[in-house]
Amino acid sequence: MTATKNNIRKERGQVIATAKRAIKRMNGSRYLVKSQSGNGKYVVSLTKLGWVCSCPDQKFRGVKCKHIYAVEISYAIRKEVEVTRIEPLVNVNECIYCKSVTIVKDGLRHNKHGDIQKFNCKSCNKYFTINIGFEKMKHNPQGITTAMQRIRSN
Repeated sequence: MTATKNNIRKERGQVIATAKRAIKRMNGSRYLVKSQSGNGKYVVSLTKLGWVCSCPDQKFRGVKCKHIYAVEISYAIRKEVEVTRIEPLVNVNECIYCKSVTIVKDGLRHNKHGDIQKFNCKSCNKYFTINIGFEKMKHNPQGITTAMQRIRSN
């Protein structure tokens, strides 16, 4: 019977984790989680002994509640996204201006988000870089994809 109650709590935690704006990260070890009924909010904190929640289910029964499951799911998604890294295109076959195949690598362009490979076309003598989709963005690609993942999961 306990295993099925834990499964129910885990399923309810999944529902909370996928709901929009149900989990708010206060800092690295504290989260504010909306109750499933919408009548309150609970603080879930990471301690030396593990996750602790301020809800009655955790306080009085001492069991792992749905809010803790929701935070664990959200935390796992965030860690998975942090590991994922976007690699820029490295296979450039032709000039973006004249479509010539006589291109060579010609140094790096340095900016606050990293180095970008510059290319020189020997036919039209123009320099170019390859757009990887994050140019003119205020944050680095990892930060942008993390935010997009959170929006998609909520």
